[in-house]
Amino acid sequence: MFPNRHLAFRNASGEAELITKKDLQIELAPIRSDISLIKWMMGILLGGVMALLLKSFF
Repeated sequence: MFPNRHLAFRNASGEAELITKKDLQIELAPIRSDISLIKWMMGILLGGVMALLLKSFF
């Protein structure tokens, strides 16, 4: 589907930069940790809402 997927982009001067899988892992590590934090926060929030719903009906 993408024959040149290792060529990520061309910068303003027109030079192609080669990006490796390791480079992507380094760049995406902070985003991955933020997503993990958001998942935990959503779990706690949903648990609290469920507790309030159960308390009000039972």
